[in-house]
Amino acid sequence: MLNEFRQDPVSGDWVLFATQRAKRPGAKEKDAFYQTAEECLFEPHKLSNQEKPVAAYYQGKAVDISDPDALVGAGWTTVVLPNKFPALKHGICVPAVARGPFLVAEGAGFHELVITRDHEKHFAQFTEAETAEVLQAYLDRFKTIAADNCGEYVMIFHNHGHLAGASIYHNHSQILSMPIIPTGILKNIRGAQDYFEKTGKRVHEVLLQWERDEQKRIIFENEKFIVLCPFVSRTPYEMRIFPKSASAYFGEMSADDLPQLAQALNQAIGRLDHALGNADYNFFIHTAPPKRADAPSYDFYHWHIEIMPRFSIDAGLEFGTNVFVNPVDPDEAAEQLRNAHV
Repeated sequence: MLNEFRQDPVSGDWVLFATQRAKRPGAKEKDAFYQTAEECLFEPHKLSNQEKPVAAYYQGKAVDISDPDALVGAGWTTVVLPNKFPALKHGICVPAVARGPFLVAEGAGFHELVITRDHEKHFAQFTEAETAEVLQAYLDRFKTIAADNCGEYVMIFHNHGHLAGASIYHNHSQILSMPIIPTGILKNIRGAQDYFEKTGKRVHEVLLQWERDEQKRIIFENEKFIVLCPFVSRTPYEMRIFPKSASAYFGEMSADDLPQLAQALNQAIGRLDHALGNADYNFFIHTAPPKRADAPSYDFYHWHIEIMPRFSIDAGLEFGTNVFVNPVDPDEAAEQLRNAHV
């Protein structure tokens, strides 16, 4: 059994591994979070009740969104539209100001939904071409939103299942821009910067080389990307996808690399689905803030995708101390995922 604390050298967060606390997490029943197509707000014939789309794709190619009839029929397979109930609203962005001892900033920014067409399919069932199309939408919208002067940070994330925070069953992702850089992102960036200043090395390159030397937690790799269970996994079966060439900015990824990233993401989520059934999960893209002429360089950082399966709701220890408790050894999780054939 594994019973030890491990610290992430980038975030500085501690994780307590206590494998005696629980058996392997089980699969989630489909009916626990199922909505029929008739109930779904994201079905094609109901899109007229949503905001006007800002981008659409059909089998990997962008389509003309100026023709509303094209989006009602069979003319799209992925569509991007503003969230009808946004957490942020696009508008004039002004700097944060002091209010007593606090800093306050207007909730200005983009909040968009990336919706795939088939009500019954999610990433675990997608072909690589279907996943690549979604990634193309992410990349296109990231570049557009990052060009807006108000967006200090752009976040792309996907919630699958009730425990992961999804409120609608139909497969969809979200893109947000914020007028601030979130503390959690700053903490990771500063950790990577501190490591670089102390050692002259990029911390993520050091971690990836260590994982290659250990050969215990790598799940899949192709020419451009590598999938692994982190040594300091915050949740059971956590995975991360790194590009093999160091780059701080997701927005600078070549579109030519999208098929290989799609393969890596399909392998990760497909193996999770085969190993554990329809487990809830979040995935999100961690990237440096948008590259601008007046922004500092983040070349010491390494953008990546984090996939965090969710089996329970965080409790007192996590909220009270920010220490995650993981009952599954990452070595054993990686072995199980490697053996799950997609």
